[in-house]
Amino acid sequence: MQQGSRPKEQQTGWGRLKEEIKEAAGRLGIDSIGFASADPFLSLKAVLEKARSKGYESGFEEPDIDKRVYPELTMTDAASIIAIAVAYPSKMENPPKSEPGKTRGIMARSAWGRDYHAVLREAMDKLSAFIKERVPEARIESMVDTGALNDRAVAKRAGIGFAGKNGFIISPEWGTWMYLGEMITNIPFPPDTAVTEDCGECTKCIDACPTGALVGDGMLNAKRCVSYLTQTKGLLDEEFMLKIGNRLYGCDTCQIVCPKNRGKNWNHRPELLPDPEIAKPLLLPLLDISNREFKDRFGQTAAAWRGKKPIQRNAVIALGNFKDRSAVPKLIEVLSMDPRPELRGTAAWALSRIGGDETMDAIMKAMVNERDEAVIPYLEEAKRKLLQAETAEETEVPAVYVAEMESRVGALTILGTRNGICLIQFGTFENAEPAIRKWIGRFMPKAELRRSPEALEDAVLQLKAYFDGKLKSFDLKLDLKGTPFQMKVWEALLTVPYGETVSYKMIAERIGQPSAVRAVGGANNRNPLPIVVPCHRVIGTSGAMTGYAGGLSVKESLLALEQRGYSS
Repeated sequence: MQQGSRPKEQQTGWGRLKEEIKEAAGRLGIDSIGFASADPFLSLKAVLEKARSKGYESGFEEPDIDKRVYPELTMTDAASIIAIAVAYPSKMENPPKSEPGKTRGIMARSAWGRDYHAVLREAMDKLSAFIKERVPEARIESMVDTGALNDRAVAKRAGIGFAGKNGFIISPEWGTWMYLGEMITNIPFPPDTAVTEDCGECTKCIDACPTGALVGDGMLNAKRCVSYLTQTKGLLDEEFMLKIGNRLYGCDTCQIVCPKNRGKNWNHRPELLPDPEIAKPLLLPLLDISNREFKDRFGQTAAAWRGKKPIQRNAVIALGNFKDRSAVPKLIEVLSMDPRPELRGTAAWALSRIGGDETMDAIMKAMVNERDEAVIPYLEEAKRKLLQAETAEETEVPAVYVAEMESRVGALTILGTRNGICLIQFGTFENAEPAIRKWIGRFMPKAELRRSPEALEDAVLQLKAYFDGKLKSFDLKLDLKGTPFQMKVWEALLTVPYGETVSYKMIAERIGQPSAVRAVGGANNRNPLPIVVPCHRVIGTSGAMTGYAGGLSVKESLLALEQRGYSS
């Protein structure tokens, strides 16, 4: 270090300036700020080298590992690093729903509002000016995630939060819903203390990752990460297209399931709030959008940096995953006329998912005309699947239908088969998707999710009538799936009258196993059809409220609703 080039002031003075900066941070547009030494990130180097040797890198990173490890390679007289965080929203007010013929994609929360690169740079520019007003000779080098340093390693050292198993920095105050930036400076600010909290035994993010990209110890195989895949510009393997679902840019799954994020939503910065029609856009119009229209509509978001091509390809993938038959004419147009091979190949895959005679005709014509060697295998595979569907209807993949509804206890996601409703999850499909796919993987591993509000219309209508206090007994076909013991418990729950409560002990006695109170509690907690199978009517022997999938406040709300309805 070149000590002579640093600003000269006593250590106590740098401590006072540090506290002054922290006090001003909120006014400068910063939600969390920390200070770290500019020592090399030596432990990070081994992690980065391991990721490179295993082929885990995305290719978007700084290619020189030493620049990511040694701050002095960016600033020769680096003395400390300032880490900043800006919190962003995790929930959307009144999100638009996908409907038949009007299906929608979803942007990751990091692309909901104004481009975070601009937001962070403005905050750091203000902070830099604040510092230079007080220390004119200060040198400062600012960077966001496109800079040389690893912003998460800096934030961890600076005490912004701890490193989670999902690879994100988890702040005790803000969760993971933060944008990170850092500033190298020649001012020797005293460092902050790192957060000592950790994830403990929790592996929810690893379990929920759609593609198994989280490989443990916070390490990410970026080549399998859905967020990375949505930003690539080529053709994708079917494995990944199925996992992308209707994501147009990025993926939030590992953050959604993180218990440290529970109840955390930050809407105090208007520029970061989402426009629902941009954050959840209709899919079909995206395929006709011009470069100018794309820039006008999405240019202020982080999703615009790769241009419209990846987002249009992902829209084609989403239409295939929705099996949106109304999209067939447009997909055929893309297949036959789009100049971009990645869109033609993806359209062939999407059409094979939807099926039908018109689709087969389009695939056969395209096979005659197609000359691109990368697209031809997608056409051949599409033809094979369509022929298989025609000749093997008896092996048709079972469908699980999905619908969403709003209720007085929040959003509900309802699933059903041809045999009846099988699962109700609290929350939107987007938030509940990891748990839904895990449940389906256990009980119906070959099943295919299909959005179909019409298939579940009766369930939605009856649930609405229940919440309006007009229905006291459901009349729905149930497709319950569980162990024989669980089935006995759930059948006993169906006998508990509206407006009444029972204890676990009473349910154990009803099924003829009075000593199985704890096992009854376990079966109650695993009830796949809350509300309809009224596990909320089970309370502790002392009359105390006990655990509930939707939270105790939801349980109390349901019981209060039934008490009002019963008395009327």
